[in-house]
Amino acid sequence: MDMQIAGYTHSRIIPFFFIGILSSLVDIGLMTCCITYLGIWYQYAAACSYCSGIVVSYTANRYITFQDATRTNAIQFATFAAISVSCLIVNLGIVWLVVTYLALTPIMAKIFATSCAFLWNYHGQSRFTFRTAG
Repeated sequence: MDMQIAGYTHSRIIPFFFIGILSSLVDIGLMTCCITYLGIWYQYAAACSYCSGIVVSYTANRYITFQDATRTNAIQFATFAAISVSCLIVNLGIVWLVVTYLALTPIMAKIFATSCAFLWNYHGQSRFTFRTAG
């Protein structure tokens, strides 16, 4: 079943969404542990945990969502990471704004920010990282 988003047909957005949930759980869980048990400042914890989510997301999307092994892992991962870092910058900015101006907890801010970055991430990954996928 193909889904239309902004005029594009996307049959892979559903698995991308569920993999996003998985990588977000890794990200948010690690962030919570870093803040709660290690006493790390929430912005540092958010950045480090996000990187772990990138690895989970790349691996699962490469083999499950896009089933793309046409390019080498290094090149593909570098592209995936670059797009993900742009999402991280957006994510950290939103976290900071929400914590500072809306007085939500860092974890609630992280959940909100991750939701906001979803479509940005899907568009970038499907257009650049996995553009040659079947």
